[in-house]
Amino acid sequence: MSDWRSAAASVLVAGALALGGSAAGIPHSAAAPPDRNAATPAPPREISWTQLGLPEELSLTGANHLTEVSVPVPTGVTPAVLTGLIGSVVNTTDARLDVLDSRGVTLASVKVGGNSTTTPLRVDMSRAAVVDGRAPLRFAIRDAGTSADSCTRPPSMVLSELASAYSRATPDPTTVADFLPAFVDGVTIHVGPNPTDAQTQAALSLVAALTHLYQPIPVRIDVDVSEEVPVPGPEVRVITLREGKDPSVVVKNPGTPRAVLVITGDGDDLVRQVSLFDDRRFAIAQTDFAKTLSATDRSPTTTTLQTFDQLGIAGDIAVQGKSTLYAGFDAGAFGVGSITNAKVHLKADYTPVVGGTASVVIRSGSTVLATRVLDESGVLDVTGDVPAESITSKVGMALEIQYVPDQDCAPLDNTLRFVIDPSSTVEVTPGSKNRGGFQVLPMAFAPEFDVAIESPQQLRFAADVVNLMAQRSSVILRPHLSTLAESANSQAGLLAVGAGESLSAAGLVGPLMPGAANSVDIDGTSVIDVNGEVGVVQAFTHNDRTVLAVTGSGDWAAVDASLDYIRGLPDRWSSLTGDVVAAGPDNEPVNLTLREGVALVNEYPGDGWKWWAVGSAAAVGVGVLVGGVFLIARRRRPPVIP
Repeated sequence: MSDWRSAAASVLVAGALALGGSAAGIPHSAAAPPDRNAATPAPPREISWTQLGLPEELSLTGANHLTEVSVPVPTGVTPAVLTGLIGSVVNTTDARLDVLDSRGVTLASVKVGGNSTTTPLRVDMSRAAVVDGRAPLRFAIRDAGTSADSCTRPPSMVLSELASAYSRATPDPTTVADFLPAFVDGVTIHVGPNPTDAQTQAALSLVAALTHLYQPIPVRIDVDVSEEVPVPGPEVRVITLREGKDPSVVVKNPGTPRAVLVITGDGDDLVRQVSLFDDRRFAIAQTDFAKTLSATDRSPTTTTLQTFDQLGIAGDIAVQGKSTLYAGFDAGAFGVGSITNAKVHLKADYTPVVGGTASVVIRSGSTVLATRVLDESGVLDVTGDVPAESITSKVGMALEIQYVPDQDCAPLDNTLRFVIDPSSTVEVTPGSKNRGGFQVLPMAFAPEFDVAIESPQQLRFAADVVNLMAQRSSVILRPHLSTLAESANSQAGLLAVGAGESLSAAGLVGPLMPGAANSVDIDGTSVIDVNGEVGVVQAFTHNDRTVLAVTGSGDWAAVDASLDYIRGLPDRWSSLTGDVVAAGPDNEPVNLTLREGVALVNEYPGDGWKWWAVGSAAAVGVGVLVGGVFLIARRRRPPVIP
């Protein structure tokens, strides 16, 4: 993890903590005798691959090519079962699907039916090797058909509705190190009904840190403002933040289903204790007690120039016919907030073309950055500008590569190999002269932004937004608590949560503003009575910076509906167009374009692109897989959480 993504290393004091009784508000668990008449345990719970941060659908193309996916495995459990469906079977003869582990051990060999048949997939994973908290699985089509060439299509199939189950529930935590397992349904952070500024700041920082720590798993992190500490669920961890003069991080009720992590500190000391979770340093706190004695807060590093290697962009493909290589990047990785444009200097090596014809077209959105004929030199060196209208938080680039051999029905090994040079660069220009709206999230807030919350009860809405943005950011976000008055004229990105009248009074007038008596002002052009409450999430430009405003009327149930709508989209903010998500009295959200964020083609196909790309090779001609990998881009292995 790079320096700017975390604070400096904290100094920990870890040791056994003797507890004479339970902490206030947290019930102590008493041991109970075993129930000899207990019912038979329920079968292992199946967890969809989407919940695990993996593709729920996997396309396989070509015989004997290995496609690998790594499944997270929490400490104390073993993988049990993989389930799904095998369908869309094309061009096979007496085919089967083999599933292997990282050692090459065959876990299952499933006979596959004809082109119109769907075959259930069920794999016993108990023998799968687990390496660093993950179980790598390799999928391969085995087919008895005749050898393919460029005049035929390779065998292919689609695995869908993929899900995994573990041998048992994750063990109850006993130490700080094992409190956050490799997979949880969610984490609830309790602050009580009247959190102090320190509790609020600590909660927002912890939401951002834990969300980033769990990527690519989209773990939901909630903030609870109720009086009582919530009871942990089977796969839900509870953390409570308290103001107190004895700073510490303590597991209360360790080894029981009611285990709670209590983080205590006074003012800035509470925020300092939370910094323990900025990265995996908490893994060395292998008892139920830890304490951060000191931590130096390092300012995030910002830059306007990065190499493809620094951005995690890579590409290596073998082409016969026509294939598309995606090389998108996260604009937030530069740490400069919104950008106006990007200059791409792309270098690549390829097989010299001495027979046949070859070319490449590089596009971003609707803009063609460069076109080149690929010749006998074997070297590509081009530059191109990504214009403001194509700038989004995930900037996409598509390299359309075509190679036509001079031999009719050429064998599949007659390919052009194209490899992106990692020293290629992207240089960005900071600024807000772009499409605006939801498409610049979370880029416009990376890495630092202000948060202004009108009422303590509205903290949970701010936390939801931070959680949703951090799920899509390649860098750890750093929210800073402010006020509407302080932040109204700032140029830092702003998350503002409050009543419509309060935001308007601060000069933060969005495209759709709830007013008094069920009224809604629509971009200053009309005011309507919606005969009930509304909930609005909107992104707009103010004072040359992006403001993300969350506002509503009534009991704010419609705000919950709007945020749940965004959470349910496959790519969160990137799945939205325009600048407004609003729900009315029926809590039915709609996505509107009132000022900014007009939809344009974005070549970044979403976080599932790498799996989709595997199956796209046969779309035009024959795209040949190299070592089972069609495309590698933004290749970053997530940190393993014990």
